[in-house]
Amino acid sequence: MTDTPDTPKSSSSPEEAFLATASHEIRTPLNGILGTVSLLLETDLQPPQREYAEAIRQSGARLLDLLNNVLDYARLDASAVELETENFCPVRLGREVVELLSPRAHAAGLDLAVRTSQLPMPDHSGDAGRIRQILFNLVGNALKFTQTGGVLLDISARDDGLEFRITDTGPGIAANDQDRLFDAFRQAGAGDAYKDGGVGLGLAIVKRLTDLLGGRISVLSTPGCGASFSVFLPVPRSGQDACHDETHLGGKVGLLGLPAVTCLSIAAALEHAGATPILVDPSRGRLPQGVDVLLIGADLPEATVRAYSKLAPAIVVLRPEDRGALPRFRMLGCVGWLVRPLRASSLAERIFLVRTGGEAEDEPDVQTGVGRVLIADDNPVNALIARRALESAGFTVTVATTGSEAVEAAEAMHPVLILMDLRMPVMDGFEAMRRLREGGSRTPIIAVSAEINPDIERRARAAGADGVAAKPLDAEALRSLALHWAGNGLPSAGVA
Repeated sequence: MTDTPDTPKSSSSPEEAFLATASHEIRTPLNGILGTVSLLLETDLQPPQREYAEAIRQSGARLLDLLNNVLDYARLDASAVELETENFCPVRLGREVVELLSPRAHAAGLDLAVRTSQLPMPDHSGDAGRIRQILFNLVGNALKFTQTGGVLLDISARDDGLEFRITDTGPGIAANDQDRLFDAFRQAGAGDAYKDGGVGLGLAIVKRLTDLLGGRISVLSTPGCGASFSVFLPVPRSGQDACHDETHLGGKVGLLGLPAVTCLSIAAALEHAGATPILVDPSRGRLPQGVDVLLIGADLPEATVRAYSKLAPAIVVLRPEDRGALPRFRMLGCVGWLVRPLRASSLAERIFLVRTGGEAEDEPDVQTGVGRVLIADDNPVNALIARRALESAGFTVTVATTGSEAVEAAEAMHPVLILMDLRMPVMDGFEAMRRLREGGSRTPIIAVSAEINPDIERRARAAGADGVAAKPLDAEALRSLALHWAGNGLPSAGVA
């Protein structure tokens, strides 16, 4: 039998072996609970039943967050962490974190965005996986304690490294509580543990990882005025060309009724592109001189949207879950659309298209999967969740319960996508992916694991994975993943 991905190498300590096993065995049933509830919530439930199912989902998600923090902290204690060096784009890394956490932010009614000090930003060299974990913990923590407003991630390239600043509009932190923020099992206030069910490990992990990378972290906060966490990391520039092309738009772009955090992000992106952002007061009923394109918030009254759409070409900015309202905004006069959190490249593309009179592609009413998907997973609950989710999207699904079965099935059926669990009996997912790639298979493979950390992600990609996804994947996330990798994703035009 080959080693499972969570099985430690021969040099691993007993503590690491225990953590690897505990991580998988605890997460697996919890993933089954969350995945099954996601399917249940898509059925026709009575209001009380939906309320109970949603309570299960929320409690399970909180338990999973707690488990992840406990295991991450224990792993840092149990072993010497080896740092990996790779070239990465700071803007892309920060955008990945924000896009991953944006559903959580939008579900809570919060705004979330990235702002950069320069575009294009030079590539840097360092442990991108550890940096991503730092940002994920900090942004996630900010969202947890913010009730209204939003969270802004600032990324700045300095001569001696990178600075990341996470600013929120939460309740703030008292001065006498700031000194103990980064201590394990301590939280800012005595009531915080009861409020969010945590044990105070998220920021402790951030501090240890920051120290590991040779950086420093600080916090500025006043009660009632939010908090700002700043992380400086002395990572050098890679010397490679920047990953973003320089864009020049020029002109004046009006910002009307946008959430504050998104507004700050858009204003910075426009300035990097040589355009002048102009804040428009909805109550004035007219545009400042020279404004030739409007970016307009989806929460404005219909009468305001209709009136301003007559004054200049208007692009509505909305959340992904609000795409169903696009026909209504078309009727109100909007000529384009963008989705939060915005990407600078999509922003420039959309403005350029509107200025040149181009037509935006309409959002497809229904996305339907075509072809066969192979699911390799030895857990029957996980396989059931994935099968039901993908079949509802139109795919034909085959399930393999071992890596060797997955290799045989893939060679026989030629699927459009393979979802490969990394921990399986007889042959693990790593070996199965290696054999498929050695046999010439070019089918997209998404490695799926209950435990995702930089080491596992690197091993999966080295074995042939095109992408890596962490369990639990709810029904909607599974469908989106499959539609994207099977070539049936959303059109690029108009999508942020």
